[in-house]
Amino acid sequence: MKKQKSIGNKGFSLVELIIVIAIMAILIGVMAPQLLKYVERSRQSKDVQAVDTIHTAIVTAMLDPAVTDAPTSKTYNSLDDLYKDTTNCKDFVAAVKEIANETDASKIEGDAFTSNAYKGSKIVINIDKNKVKCTVAKGSKAAADDKDIVID
Repeated sequence: MKKQKSIGNKGFSLVELIIVIAIMAILIGVMAPQLLKYVERSRQSKDVQAVDTIHTAIVTAMLDPAVTDAPTSKTYNSLDDLYKDTTNCKDFVAAVKEIANETDASKIEGDAFTSNAYKGSKIVINIDKNKVKCTVAKGSKAAADDKDIVID
């Protein structure tokens, strides 16, 4: 007795499965680099936002009438330098810390930057009269199209 082919066989052949897997691999290969670029851009955006928060905290502390010891002309080479300046600007530093700690922006120094462009960088804070300028130079791993963060 010969076996008859089943007319109702509804499975996929091995060739069809291999073709589908190959198409999926090509799609993943095309999409993965784009996804990584978007992730890096979002990390850079987060770093810029954190520096902007620090800038806003400094400006807010300078405008606070309770803070009488805000510096009028000073440059800090890092956020740590600002936080350690409690001999001349105790109330000012306390106000900046209090405002910045609300958003975790006070922990963005050095390796706490999340993007490759700014990892290991320091925030340079320049206070001149009533103007505050925060600058972060791009790190050594930054791409050519990455820009320094400058917030006036």
